[in-house]
Amino acid sequence: MSLEERKRIRLYWRNTSKKLSRFNCYEFWWGEIIPFRRLILGVDGGATKTVCVIADESFNVVGVGKAGPCNYNVVGVENARRNVERAVQMAYSDISDESLKGKVADVGCFGIGGLTTQRDYEIISNEIVPPSSAVNRVIVNDVVVAFYAATGGEPGIVVVAGTGSIAYGANSRGESMISGGWGWLIGDEGSAFYIARQALASATKAYDGRGAKTVLVDMFKEEFGVSDFKDIVPKIYHEVTSTNIASLSKIVFSAARKGDRVAMKILRDAGEELGKAAVAIARKLFDKNEHILIGVTGGVFKADLTVWEHFKRYVLKRLPNAEFTPPVEHPVVGALIMGYRILGIKMSDEDKLSLLKSVARKIGE
Repeated sequence: MSLEERKRIRLYWRNTSKKLSRFNCYEFWWGEIIPFRRLILGVDGGATKTVCVIADESFNVVGVGKAGPCNYNVVGVENARRNVERAVQMAYSDISDESLKGKVADVGCFGIGGLTTQRDYEIISNEIVPPSSAVNRVIVNDVVVAFYAATGGEPGIVVVAGTGSIAYGANSRGESMISGGWGWLIGDEGSAFYIARQALASATKAYDGRGAKTVLVDMFKEEFGVSDFKDIVPKIYHEVTSTNIASLSKIVFSAARKGDRVAMKILRDAGEELGKAAVAIARKLFDKNEHILIGVTGGVFKADLTVWEHFKRYVLKRLPNAEFTPPVEHPVVGALIMGYRILGIKMSDEDKLSLLKSVARKIGE
């Protein structure tokens, strides 16, 4: 720290101990003046995985943790709690800066899949998210975290298409709404589960002679290790979960790249279904000719550009003033952006870009 910086700071100290008041700007540490760095903890968790990232107020990522899914509707409360705790503990353990070890984040923003009702919030808050993870906790649906990652918290819409699907929007008047998020049994249109389910249904029709021929029949036979397509029935109904079914979407993307028309139509339909969710929100929250920022995230958009292109085409026909942001690679960034806002830390576009790069670099390690 330069002499000029030392002159500018105001040092509050009651004694020469290592203990630091949370409101101090600097701390006393073995006779040295060390800048007090506030920490922000962000979590993004759903039906596939849980990611925790800890960053300081200068937008540097200092710790990362990863664990399994934390949507309690999918894995149960106990498994969800265990995975959130593991991700958080791993992130704290990942901190290598000695001056930060032992510190607790000033704010923790948790985006947790499956949070829809007040009862969901109570279960997640009381039984899943560890109270000791941060001084202050904010718990929201994971789509809200994705929204902040895609729009920076500005008015707009985000569509998430991973194992399931959901969309969220907020306008300048403070109004917000969710579209989709009804789960695999009665919803999740456009999701990985939807794509796989449609593909399996199309394959059965092709096998029976009730639908168009498709390479999906042989590809599913190979995937399940059966010689007769009918032998996949007991495997699907007795051996796999909704998440396992969703993972079969990779076969559909592969078939589409081979030019299979059935697979290509499924992906086109998926893009349009996701577009419907965005349009539904736009028509309720925004004026007809209003400029709307729209972002997307999730494995479906990352797996292949086909769904993304059909999504944009569908939306632009109905919302010509829509502006699309690039697909979000790591939605956990949105949890950190929420945390910075809560602490009153302003972020420039350069700061956001720096944070994105830092998160991508650490998560990729």
